[in-house]
Amino acid sequence: MLHTTVLVLAKDRFVAALLGALIELSGRTAVFPREAELTAVAARNAHVDLVLLDCSLGSTTCGTVAAGAREQGQRLLMFSAAHTEREARDIAHHYGIDAFALPVSPREFAGHLDRALTVELPAGS
Repeated sequence: MLHTTVLVLAKDRFVAALLGALIELSGRTAVFPREAELTAVAARNAHVDLVLLDCSLGSTTCGTVAAGAREQGQRLLMFSAAHTEREARDIAHHYGIDAFALPVSPREFAGHLDRALTVELPAGS
């Protein structure tokens, strides 16, 4: 497996830390926004393979991050600790990406990352 870096954009620091641990357990590197850094700015400035985006950050933030990630050729995967799997998928579908809901097993999480990292990017990304 190639080395991959995942930016974790979560509303809750505890959830971000748990996802970071799962990312590290899957053999990847987790990175997080700096203290007080805006989510959209962090995503735009990051040089990562995948952006893991919390559905709970709101439609404006999610839309801005999703658009910016596409412009930079970054892959996206949404998650939610506050919604059901179906609700998270419905929210993510609006942005044309996949999603999962917490809790999730480490094996299941690694599968989500693998699938997100192998999705074909649209031409021009």
